[in-house]
Amino acid sequence: MSTSSSTSSPSTFPMPMPASITPPGSPPSPTMSVDSIHGHALHLDSPLQLDQRKIKVMIVDDNSINLSILSRMLEKHFTDIVQLTAFMTSGVEALQTLATEEFDLILMDIDMPVLTGVQTTVAIRQNTSEYSVLEHNRNVPIIAVTTSDGAEQRELYQQVGMSDCVSKPIVLSKLRSAIEGAMKASG
Repeated sequence: MSTSSSTSSPSTFPMPMPASITPPGSPPSPTMSVDSIHGHALHLDSPLQLDQRKIKVMIVDDNSINLSILSRMLEKHFTDIVQLTAFMTSGVEALQTLATEEFDLILMDIDMPVLTGVQTTVAIRQNTSEYSVLEHNRNVPIIAVTTSDGAEQRELYQQVGMSDCVSKPIVLSKLRSAIEGAMKASG
């Protein structure tokens, strides 16, 4: 598995959010358990089909343990579809990388300092001069990976352009279903 990561230090960029898009309060994100890597036995009727090509995935999470667990889950259970995984520890770092490198899917934590997952998604979708991302990345499927997964939050994630939401701790079958749905919808 290859990894890439920007080495520049995150800087504080104020991200104005439209008044109608304010993330509801949510508890801090606990780390996913190591048991999440192995999960329950995952029996699928058929492997995920993505037109025989493997996808390039960006994981954005400010918690290094969550990054490690999620990347190991992808490495162990998604080798049939994941070509490369890049790890970003902040929304700012993700936006900097999206300005120079194309991705097929983003797994986005919501509760992060500086830029939340919602603010980062808004910046990707709006492609402002402050946060200019590659044309390809403006429409990349983004799946929220979070403990903030109530109905109100899920509606907000959809409004800002996220494809789906997977709850922490992650259930492998739900992650696979979310990835499959997002990739099919993106064509």
